[in-house]
Amino acid sequence: MKKTVIFLAAVLAAACSAAPDNAAPAVGSDRDTHGCIGSAGYTWSAVRQACVRLWEEGTALMPVVEIENPVLVAYVVRSANWKEAEVFLPNTQNALELTLQVNPAQTQWSDAGGEWQLFYNKEQGWLLTQNGAAVYQAPAQGN
Repeated sequence: MKKTVIFLAAVLAAACSAAPDNAAPAVGSDRDTHGCIGSAGYTWSAVRQACVRLWEEGTALMPVVEIENPVLVAYVVRSANWKEAEVFLPNTQNALELTLQVNPAQTQWSDAGGEWQLFYNKEQGWLLTQNGAAVYQAPAQGN
């Protein structure tokens, strides 16, 4: 009986100490190829050449058309000299990389193919368009 109890205790201890195959990784152990820790909210920004938290470093853009889940915001991160901008869209892996275009009326960035354009005007704020249609916007707030 004593041997059976010891055997069952050893089996139970081994079962409790074994990590399940689907165990979540430890917080902070999910560094990407740039060293950004996603579980801490960091994302790689090519225009900043650094890991950033979008809600701290970027400007939040809200959908132009009312959608079911308004939490799906986009974020704009600009380089220090404003010559490059990066747009992080919800549910996408890669950010849009946009380059400053010459436009005397307002600040404007475009992607290489011209599909995406980002506009900034001190009075009107931010506007992101895709193929000429407004997609996301944000009011001016001294950005």
